[in-house]
Amino acid sequence: MSLIDIVLLIAGIYTFYGVAFKPHIFWDRGRILRTREMIGDRKTELLYYIVALVMIAVSIWGATRSG
Repeated sequence: MSLIDIVLLIAGIYTFYGVAFKPHIFWDRGRILRTREMIGDRKTELLYYIVALVMIAVSIWGATRSG
């Protein structure tokens, strides 16, 4: 498993956790707050769930390809 796979996996898990449990430090700051203001909470949840799952899937795929 390469470093980029590990970083992607951690980022994906962090993003998934942040959307699922909505801690203040994640849900009420920065880019995610601006996204929520533009498209609403539900669509932001869906978008970030997809992003998290893609990051996790790519990290797993990369780990299996590097042998």
